[in-house]
Amino acid sequence: MTWCARYCRGSRSGRWREKAGKAEDRKSKDQEKQKLGKDDRSLLLLLLFLTLAFPSLWLSCLVLFLPFGLLYCGSMLKLVLEQGREAADVALEELLPPATQHPSSIHQAMRHSVFAGGKRLRPILCMEAGRMIRAGADAHSRARSHTQSNAAASSEKSSSAKLPYAASLPPGIDQVGAALEMLHTYSLIHDDLPALDNDDLRRGRPTCHKAFGEAIAILAGDALQTRVYEVLAQLICPAEARVEIIREIAHATGTVDGMIGGQVVDLEAEHKKPDLATLEYIHRSKTAALIAASVVSGGIYAGGSAGDIVRLRIYGQSIGLAFQIVDDVLDLTQTSEQLGKTAGKDAAAEKATYPALFGFEESIHRADALVDQACAELNEYGEGAATLKELARYLAARKS
Repeated sequence: MTWCARYCRGSRSGRWREKAGKAEDRKSKDQEKQKLGKDDRSLLLLLLFLTLAFPSLWLSCLVLFLPFGLLYCGSMLKLVLEQGREAADVALEELLPPATQHPSSIHQAMRHSVFAGGKRLRPILCMEAGRMIRAGADAHSRARSHTQSNAAASSEKSSSAKLPYAASLPPGIDQVGAALEMLHTYSLIHDDLPALDNDDLRRGRPTCHKAFGEAIAILAGDALQTRVYEVLAQLICPAEARVEIIREIAHATGTVDGMIGGQVVDLEAEHKKPDLATLEYIHRSKTAALIAASVVSGGIYAGGSAGDIVRLRIYGQSIGLAFQIVDDVLDLTQTSEQLGKTAGKDAAAEKATYPALFGFEESIHRADALVDQACAELNEYGEGAATLKELARYLAARKS
């Protein structure tokens, strides 16, 4: 036999042995899978037996571990609220004229009200909406990319999860949030004036007109409003988005279905028996409109699609109305110290409120239903919407 024949025969036998080895491996793996399948079924049957035989055991486990899950969610939300408030305050500090800037009296009055505390809910909602939309866009971009390996994508995801609060937001969105807080503060300054609600306390401090006089308080509110649009006009985003954000916020504070229109109807409804249509118009316009605009503006800034904006608007309108319903309830159930403002003012002025029309229990039920509706609107975003959903529940469960 020539060396060539011996070589070919040896090669064929080697390939046969290789094929036989592979077949043996597949057979072994199939047997292993069958064994694992049997083990899984046995485990499921065991779990089913234990569940039926010892239901109290599972209930005990649920009672034991559920609080830890709730505690974790609560601590995460607390962190978001703290970091969001800090980010908003840093932006406000940069955007407002210093207290020493001439004429100093107006700038001191502006800062007195802006930095009196507060939850910074509108900036936080704006920033979190922007974060959710940006995260969705980043995930979509990664999914469409065919050049990144699974390991690189995993590493990117891991590193992004460790980003500090401000670094994980769309750059510059904190300025949108700060502008919204200035606008909200302007509305509070004017709302507290003797001609409107005539309140002496706001966020636990003397109201602006009590500290600086009515004339300076009016001008401080005006100055905050004009500064808002100066800030919005300089946002670092596409011109179309910038114009749309300005339009959105201006409409939310205007006279047609906006904050000022809601305030007018609220004044005219005092000392009258409210009806549902009037009550909803007041709350949706006076309070919910700016909250919805905060969420929508964050979505626009982050480059959200038309569908994103529709969902964010429904979410914002729902939590905005729920927020005001809860506010109506708290006005009757909490003290001035707890609220940071004079309690019982709505009842004293015979204002149109949900408790006045529906009572406490039905009011709370309606607020809860609105929160559920808001959360359902964000289901499409999966885990990316977790913070906005927690914020919605927080607004309904708050005590101040």
